[in-house]
Amino acid sequence: MSESRPFKIWNSDRSIKKGTVAATLEDLVKKGRQLLGIPESEPVSAVLEEDGTEISDEDYFAFIRHNTTIMLLRTGQKWMPVGADDPFGGDEVDNLDCNMEISDRLKHLIAGLQKNITRIITLSNDDLQLIVEMDVALLAHLLQDTENFAKSIQEACQRHLDERTQTAEAMDLLRLYHTARQSSPYVEDTGPKRQKHAHT
Repeated sequence: MSESRPFKIWNSDRSIKKGTVAATLEDLVKKGRQLLGIPESEPVSAVLEEDGTEISDEDYFAFIRHNTTIMLLRTGQKWMPVGADDPFGGDEVDNLDCNMEISDRLKHLIAGLQKNITRIITLSNDDLQLIVEMDVALLAHLLQDTENFAKSIQEACQRHLDERTQTAEAMDLLRLYHTARQSSPYVEDTGPKRQKHAHT
């Protein structure tokens, strides 16, 4: 029987890193599932973290060095090199696949922003709020850009919403002030102005 050897187990986006020992590939995958919280019923593939080489059988596994980092990939996930521009890597990919029921309205909004980002200023408050409340990974996926860019879009939409809210509040105050001036008997210049308009 093969002796147990130490290995490092990582998930696809390198955000979860665990250590374990295993004597066989089957043993490694079983322990890796437990460490990463992957259900036994879900298919996974084991690859070398450094270059994505798939570990497909026990014979190859037997030649892997101690303390080698092995990545477990879930359904739909792919190995990516360190630092690769992957705006929605790892578990988010699975979530995106499960939530791609996107309205035609949202598709139209995103298409418009891809053509001209300044269209933000023409969007309705509801559309702005829709973009602000979107999942960042999903927005990045739809924009075909990075999450940082998607966050910048959301921040711009939020600022524009805030500015509109402030403007609306200022206009409401002006309307209240104007109404108060028209109806108040204590405002001296109301009468003469009305008389002047009446003579014209």
